[in-house]
Amino acid sequence: MARFSPTMLERIRSINIANIIEPYVELKLKGRDLWGLCPFHHEKSPSFKVDLEKGFFKCFGCDAKGDGVTFVMRQLGFSYYDAVIYLAEKYGINIELEGEENIRSKDIIALHEEIQKISRKMFYSLEGEKAKEYILSRNFDDDDFNEFGIGYLSSNVDYSSIYKSFSKEVLYDSGFFKESQYKTPYSRFFSRLMLPIRNITSSIAAFAGRSLDGSNPKYLNSAESSVFHKGSTLFNIDKAKNAMKQNKQALIVEGYFDVMRLYKNGFKNVAAPMGTALTSDQINILKRYAEEVTVMFDGDSAGEKAAFRSLERFAETSLFPKVIFLPQEDDPDSFVLNNGIDKFYELYNKREDLFIHMIKRLSASSKDDFNIKLSRFKAVTNMLAKINNPHVRDYYVDAASEIFKLKKENIYEDLKQNRYKKNMALSKNNTGSMYLCEMDFVACLSRLPIDIIDNLLTDFNLDMINDIEIKNILKIMLANLSKISDIREITHELGNQFVELAMREIAEDDIYKDALKNKNQIELNFLKKRQNELIEQMRTTSDKVMQVNILQELNSLTKQIAGKK
Repeated sequence: MARFSPTMLERIRSINIANIIEPYVELKLKGRDLWGLCPFHHEKSPSFKVDLEKGFFKCFGCDAKGDGVTFVMRQLGFSYYDAVIYLAEKYGINIELEGEENIRSKDIIALHEEIQKISRKMFYSLEGEKAKEYILSRNFDDDDFNEFGIGYLSSNVDYSSIYKSFSKEVLYDSGFFKESQYKTPYSRFFSRLMLPIRNITSSIAAFAGRSLDGSNPKYLNSAESSVFHKGSTLFNIDKAKNAMKQNKQALIVEGYFDVMRLYKNGFKNVAAPMGTALTSDQINILKRYAEEVTVMFDGDSAGEKAAFRSLERFAETSLFPKVIFLPQEDDPDSFVLNNGIDKFYELYNKREDLFIHMIKRLSASSKDDFNIKLSRFKAVTNMLAKINNPHVRDYYVDAASEIFKLKKENIYEDLKQNRYKKNMALSKNNTGSMYLCEMDFVACLSRLPIDIIDNLLTDFNLDMINDIEIKNILKIMLANLSKISDIREITHELGNQFVELAMREIAEDDIYKDALKNKNQIELNFLKKRQNELIEQMRTTSDKVMQVNILQELNSLTKQIAGKK
């Protein structure tokens, strides 16, 4: 992931922190500072302080603290990267990246613009007649062609001017071209109707091509590149984001033509993933602009299963969507064509909460058999356990209790046991000892911004870590902190063990506080381990001088341990 330029980050830091926080917290001036009720835990008297001069907030009740970016991360569940983009867009700050990667990305965007010109020109030429006839047969017109930049690329496009203007590195890095066996570039797209895939800033990040000659795959996207990541891109987000902001709603469908049909008929807040299930990154993008997300699925059992699978990603972000199930024979495009937009509005207005729909379906399938009911309820418990936001969790516990006719206190006990069992899946170091606090410490770091991680690791002695893999993860973190803006940028280097730990559930609602608690426990374990070693040495030695030295060190350790408790 590209790094933000220092100039851009400085502009972000210059935003008045009160302006960032006040939409969520009622602040009142007391002396030089602002105070309010903390949004991160329940309290009756204000303990949440905003220091206007330093640009930081701190809660003296739950110890939450940080700057404006940190507040957005905590309040909206964003990553560092998403939080910075959110603030940049909200306050009109240009998004600027730094380094060679940024230069290469700009070249790729410029390359795509040139390809788009060729595609559009060919679409309106004799060669593009077949493509134009096809799209007209689907009841789209010139306004739609222009709105979405629809084009065409035949099998014999002359790319010579592009080859002269851009280096081979840029051509291959773009994901549009491949390298032939003769070491020359060639296009991935032949005889395809073309759609530009634009990013949030409306730059062309990639292309999608629809086969017109029956060749497979029917739809083909550009390969991933520095400007295009399928898991963090949504088709039509560049146009839909403003409508999402206005009505606070987002509508997610599966296909490009579904998007075009609904956009043409007034649903300006519609977008689609890149042919895959929604990812956490895509959901976080939607959360920047919308308070409610509606997803559409086929009405058959496969569609319902796909809908239930998507819940896991939504649960991780504490945002549960509304859902619409279409008739089995339809997608949004065909439904509107066959039934009209008014019928689609009727369907849209009947949307329901997807998690509650799942709970109802599981309850209904138990056939009033209590043993089957408890078995079905395990899926509900597993989903509830994934929700980090306590208010959202309480809402669905209430719903589950009513639908399944189970006591709320028993559901909470199930959740407690569920979390306990997951946290007991501990890793072991070479000596066979288990270190839960080390695992939780890395889990916390995976969720914190770089400056907070740096603060936690600055004075940290890696010799205190017992697990070899965790020690290696922390070494890599320390070596890269000055080069990155989000810890996820080095996920590949940190390895699978880090990914597993990053997915680990954390008991504390305040991640920073939990990180400090686990760091303290690691230090305490190290001191106690040394204390036991010295006691054993004292037991086995008869050297008086050594005994005196051991006693002195033991005395010092005892004081340090007392201070840690």
